[in-house]
Amino acid sequence: MKAVKSLACAAVLALVGGAALAEIDILPVTFICQNDAPLQIAYFNGSDGSSAAAMMVDNQLVTLRQVESGSGIRYESSGGEGTYFLRSKGWDATVSYLAAGEDAASEQIILDSCVSR
Repeated sequence: MKAVKSLACAAVLALVGGAALAEIDILPVTFICQNDAPLQIAYFNGSDGSSAAAMMVDNQLVTLRQVESGSGIRYESSGGEGTYFLRSKGWDATVSYLAAGEDAASEQIILDSCVSR
């Protein structure tokens, strides 16, 4: 688990512009989703207001950057074969995936009804 956190930190530092580690607050949160599926997320909040997150989904480490949202918080991955989305409001979260290219018919919900208290 420590190796995953180190890898996540390195990946997220690249997303938030390489700010010094001392200037980043790291908040680990565990959500319990539909069918009791756990979702562990590490949020990285820079002193400059930037924010990123990292999570394990589909047996891979996914790094996400915060993007504009009308309500709540929204993060999305970049690069790869498609885009992962993390949306949360209050204590609730949802993870979805949009395939790239011809497979991009519609966004598919991967983890739903995720709650952290």
